[in-house]
Amino acid sequence: MARSESSADDPDEDTFAALTLKERIAVATAQDPSKAIVVILLGLFALTFLVALSLVFPVVAGLFLLGTLLLVAVAVGGYVVLTRLGG
Repeated sequence: MARSESSADDPDEDTFAALTLKERIAVATAQDPSKAIVVILLGLFALTFLVALSLVFPVVAGLFLLGTLLLVAVAVGGYVVLTRLGG
């Protein structure tokens, strides 16, 4: 039978919610290392693609890099705003 209310003395109730982002990444990597390897390989492929593109078309690679930096800046700014509004 399912419990309708959570008990305060259950130590496993909020253990995952209390983890930081780095700790959650470590837990996910330990549970399924093949996904972590795929993500790392895709990141390395993207990096080599950017290097090869910059050797052949440096202006296009610069625009891609500028767009990536702008996207990262927007994501970090959104994260900062959301964390300040939430806490």
